[in-house]
Parts: sequence; structure tokens; C-alpha cells
Amino acid sequence: MFLMTGLEVFSIIASILLLLALIAFVYYCMKGGNLIIGLIITTTFWVLIGIVYVLWNAGASGTIEGGRDVWNLIVGTLNKVYSDGPIGYGQTTTIIIFASWFGRVIVDTGIAKALIRKVVELSGNKQLITVLAVSIVSALIFTSVFGPGSVMAIGAIILPILLSIGVSKKIAVGSFLFSVAAGMYVNSGYYTQFSGHGLFEVLWGVEGFENDFLLFSWLAFLVHVVIMVGFILFNYWMAKGKVKAWAMEDDGETQEVSNWSFIVPFIPIVFALIIALINLFAPELKLTTFAPILLFVVAIFFGLLLTGNLKTYKKALESTQKTLFNGISDVALLIGMLLVMNMFSTAASNLAAPIFQSALGGALDWVNDKAWIVVVAAIVLAPLALFRGPFMIWGSGIALASVLSAVIPATSPLLLVLFYVQPVAITADSCPTQSWGMWALSYAKYEPNTYIKTDLPWGWVCCAINILLAYLILM
Repeated sequence: MFLMTGLEVFSIIASILLLLALIAFVYYCMKGGNLIIGLIITTTFWVLIGIVYVLWNAGASGTIEGGRDVWNLIVGTLNKVYSDGPIGYGQTTTIIIFASWFGRVIVDTGIAKALIRKVVELSGNKQLITVLAVSIVSALIFTSVFGPGSVMAIGAIILPILLSIGVSKKIAVGSFLFSVAAGMYVNSGYYTQFSGHGLFEVLWGVEGFENDFLLFSWLAFLVHVVIMVGFILFNYWMAKGKVKAWAMEDDGETQEVSNWSFIVPFIPIVFALIIALINLFAPELKLTTFAPILLFVVAIFFGLLLTGNLKTYKKALESTQKTLFNGISDVALLIGMLLVMNMFSTAASNLAAPIFQSALGGALDWVNDKAWIVVVAAIVLAPLALFRGPFMIWGSGIALASVLSAVIPATSPLLLVLFYVQPVAITADSCPTQSWGMWALSYAKYEPNTYIKTDLPWGWVCCAINILLAYLILM
């Protein structure tokens, strides 16, 4: 009894220490600290606390008989966190690499630039129609294209065009970042970060969940596009000194590509969507879906083929190597962050969660019974996803998600509902610390505070609607 009482006391003390480390990590991230370094330090601290708890618990239960058992328990725990955690994320990492490679093919072969300029030409001399058309096409492109480098490369095409026709920085930067974010809901490079993550991967094995998620993600995409259109219309009519006519400048750098190549950016999403819709409306057929990597390989092949990059063996070799190298470089830091983040979440779920459960007992059981309260709180507090805050799961929010995972069952979509939308609707839309947001502000010489004040209200409305959609469809 004494040992159990001592263990309970230690659980409370350990929980306080874990939470203090979590608060320090959140503060560090929101102050602009390096996320990878912060995660490694916090993970190590949580692992040390967790190992002490595991050893104490094992000693209390009599499962440790000697030094060898202690050694095996410690080393086994370290291996699980620092080795099994990142290795378990291998499939998701591979998909991200191929998605980024595909994005680089779209950019480096000239397909993206030619497509956008074609849209601009078809829009005539109407400024508002041009902004709307370019933004909607950009949103569609980003349903498949992934990777910070590709986003910035496409932004380097779109922003000069919009700024040169007299569009304000507010509209040019805001509409572009809204279009990037809109495509993320259904982009396999984004959602596989959840489906392959230890906190959420069980969900994709639940019967019927994948179809529900498909419905939600596309509705969320449409909601985001509608909010984006509203943002453009509102700020356009509020802007002063609108330009009514203009002439698009030709920098002479546009690569000549076949009009057939314009289908390439949409190959992965169209093929995946067709099969998914068949399974959604005719589930009895149970058609096997295309794996994302297969679709990216097919799209990469056609992207190179239709732009003349496979005419000779030498050209094919050069184009393949260059786009692959650029694609991997674009996501290298992202992958590093995600692998370290998986170390942290492994430590959280395997070491910290039992400590919190022991300390809290059934104090948070109401979370599952009153899920709507937590969902409303997530909506109200959504702006805390800014600056990698506690509702940005690919930031300090991974700690909050890990703590909540101690009381929310893995088969419940609640955790996904609470954390899936904010990285898109808040961070990708309105946060100057997001890589492409930072780049766009620097490129357009646009004040970060003005950017946040302008974009955040629209992103917050979008976030609220899509979190409610997720709750209604997935729960």
C-alpha cells in the first residue's frame, strides 16, 4: 500500500513537471525558437521522467528481478522513443517526398507558370476576375502539389502578376495564401501526416471513417474557397485606387509547354477522387484505391513526358535528378521536424500518458461525454495556433494533443476534429511564421501585423465552420 501511495504521489509530481516542461516548450515555440531543438529537449525530459515512473511501477509490481531487467527496460524504452518512433513514420515521409517531387516537376518544367499565365490571359483586362480565377486555379493546384519550395516557386509566379496589375498587397498576399491553405485539406502530403501518425492512424482502420473523412475534407475545401472569394470581394471593394485596365508584361522566361500538360497538376487528385467517390456511393463494390505514391509517379512521368523532358536519355536523366533533388531539399527540414515530433508523441503516448492517467484518475472522463464543449473551446481558442502555439499540432500543439490522447480513445475522431483544421485555416492562412507566409510577406514587403489583422478574422470564420463540419461528419 505504501509503495502504491508513493507511486500515486510521484504521478502527481511527475505530471506537474511534465506540464511545466510543456508550458516552457509552448513559450519557446511562440517566441520563435527552433522547433526541432525544442522537441528534442522536451522529449528527453519527458523520457527521463517516464523511465523513472516505469522503473518505480515495475519495482512496485515485482517485475524487476535484477540489473539486467533494469537495463533492458531502460534501453527498450529509449529504442522505442528514439528509433521506433521515427521509423514508424517512414510511410508518411515517403509520401511527402514524392508529393514534393511532383510539386517540383510542376514548377521546374514550366507547367505551373504556363497554366497560371493562361488563366490570366483568359481573364481579359478585368482585375477582379483575374484575382478570383488565379486564386481558384491555385487552390485546385495545391490539392495535389505539396512542399514549401513548390509553394514559394508558384507564389513567385502569382504575386508579381497580381501586384503588376494593381492589386493591393493585402489582396495579392492574402488571396494567394488562402489558395495554398484551401488545397491542403485534401492534399495527401498534408492528411497523411495525420493518417500515418501514432495519435491518429487507428482511425483510418475504422470501418466507414475514410469515406466520412473524404466527404469532410472536400466540403472543408469548398468552404475555404468560398471564404477566400468573400475575402477577395470584400477587400477589393474596400480598396482605394483600383486599376481597371492593365497589360500583362512578358518577362520572356515562360517555357513553352503543350496545353495537354495542364492536366498534370490534377492527375493525382482526380484519379484518387474518382475511386473514392465510387466507393462512397457504391460501397458494395469495394474498389481498391490508388496508393498516393503510385499516383505521384504516374503524374511525374506525364509531367516530364508532356513537357519534352523525356525526349532523350540524357535530358530525362537530368530532369529526373534535378526535380527529385529540389523536391527533397524543399521538405528536408519539414521531414526532420516530423520525425523528431514522432519521437515526442511516442514518448507522450507510451510514457507520459500513463502518468497523466494515474494522476488524473477519471477527472477528464467528461471530455468524451461532453465532446461538444471541447469542440467549442477549440473554435474559440483557434487563434492560439498562431506562432506555433498550443492549437498548432505541427508545433507546440503536439504536446497538448498528446496529453488529451491520454483520455480520448484512439478510435474516437475527437482528437482529429480538435486539431486538423487550425494548421490550415489559421496557420497557413494567417501566421507570419509559416515558411511560405514569411516568404510572401518578405517578397511583397507587406507588414506582418497588418497581414494578421486582415487575414485572421476570415481564417477564424473558416476554421469555426470547418471544425463544426468535422464534428458533425466524423463524430
